[in-house]
Amino acid sequence: MTPNRRAPAARARREKPSGSPPGLPGRPGPERPVAGRSVPQRIVADIHQRITSGLLAPGDRLPSSRRLAADLGVSRGSVVAAYEQLIGEGYLMATHGGTRVDPVLPRPASPTASRARSTAAPPGPSALRPGAPDASDVTSALWRAAWRAAAADPRPHPPRGSEELRALLAEHMRLTRRVTIDPHRILVTAGARDGLRLILSALRAAGRIGIENPGYPSLRAIPGLLGWRARPLAMDADGARPESLEGVEAALLTPNHQFPTGGRMPAVRRHALLAAASSSGTLLIEDDFDAELHEAPAPLLASGVEGPVALLGSFSPSLTPALGLGWAVVPEGLVDDVAQRCVPVSGIVQDAMTRYLRQDGLRRHAARARRLDRRRRGVFLEVFPSGTPMEGGLHAVVPLAPGADEAAAVARARAAGLGVEGLGSYWSVEGRDGWPGIVLGLGSRSTERLRQLLEELREALGPESVPG
Repeated sequence: MTPNRRAPAARARREKPSGSPPGLPGRPGPERPVAGRSVPQRIVADIHQRITSGLLAPGDRLPSSRRLAADLGVSRGSVVAAYEQLIGEGYLMATHGGTRVDPVLPRPASPTASRARSTAAPPGPSALRPGAPDASDVTSALWRAAWRAAAADPRPHPPRGSEELRALLAEHMRLTRRVTIDPHRILVTAGARDGLRLILSALRAAGRIGIENPGYPSLRAIPGLLGWRARPLAMDADGARPESLEGVEAALLTPNHQFPTGGRMPAVRRHALLAAASSSGTLLIEDDFDAELHEAPAPLLASGVEGPVALLGSFSPSLTPALGLGWAVVPEGLVDDVAQRCVPVSGIVQDAMTRYLRQDGLRRHAARARRLDRRRRGVFLEVFPSGTPMEGGLHAVVPLAPGADEAAAVARARAAGLGVEGLGSYWSVEGRDGWPGIVLGLGSRSTERLRQLLEELREALGPESVPG
């Protein structure tokens, strides 16, 4: 009788109390059921925890999908799906030698540093936090297939980006923004912030940059890091006023979707700004951050008026911030200077997005997102009739009663576990003359959960802060 050589190994797996998979140190979590979480989600959470805790270090090799599936007693497809998601999020990378933790990931801080950091500034609540889109619908079969194909054939690309991706981005903007752009002027970036950094770095000397007021705090901080001096632009109901461009070398604008108020700049004001920019030599940098999520007018580039204009785009609002992929359209005279400063974005990320765009995945995903966003805005207005939800569903503003203490209102909401922000934090120090308000995100995965969170917020703010 031929001995069963696999029996001891199988028996050992059954008897192993921790079920620790080869190559994954510590206790595993995926085999323990967690309500509301699929097997791939539990595997993702477990590996993510090992990476952030230092159990898995940058460059460490993970077991094959077949081996890990056998050890955990789950299907190989569940492990493959988990690996693909972690590759897409930048935690893992597929190589010819197998799947590894991305070697460029920073190592976690020491336990002492982590304890000190947590004591000094505990992480804030995440519910209703602005700028956090719902990425639950991103992991479609088409999305996973695009990542699988890209990871199976990793290729480097020039610093300015994949030629095919830049051509597809030009076509994407023709269809969605009604503007024709030479792909030569398009540069692939790691997102809107990276695009802004590249453009400002390429200008001959740091000077003054006009910033919308209120505006996006994280974008407002970048010019200062590069030696630029930020100056609040004079604003009215139509947006930035043309005369405020005098004396600034660049201006950062969101004419299609002013952040955070959601206002849209009329065509007459757009033309006036372009004319003023041409006269003053000001470079207009348009942040077209969420055009996929709403029916937006054409950008300043398509106005038909000659003027120095650059355009920033990002896939973060429409897909996921974890993607770290965007683009910049720059004036012809700046293309080479900006391209020299480009740092190559991951070839796998670029190739996955190329396939996704080629197969019409982004358009279909954005259409679904817009339908869900309309429902979210409706729920918001039912709870806060006086609020201003931003078209596109990313965030909304709740105006507070005149004289209300904005800081105290935010503190009450934070104490209730809600990650809202005060509108005052979006105003520059030099031009802080706005009204009190609360900025919140609408990225909840379900309208039922969103309604519950909004009602909790209304209760925390109290009738004295939000009358009616």
